[in-house]
Amino acid sequence: MNLRRALRQLRGYIRSGRAYLRTEKGSHDARDYGRALVLLFASIALAWMLARLFFGGQAK
Repeated sequence: MNLRRALRQLRGYIRSGRAYLRTEKGSHDARDYGRALVLLFASIALAWMLARLFFGGQAK
């Protein structure tokens, strides 16, 4: 049963990831990655708004 093995493996990865996030380093890394994602999406949104402002919103 390949599907059962794959699901068991996936559960193991999830369990390991949760254990890592419970450590001090893991929680710090998660906060850093979260901040990076917020800054990335904020930068993309700002660039999109500036492009719409300077180049117009209408496609010709």
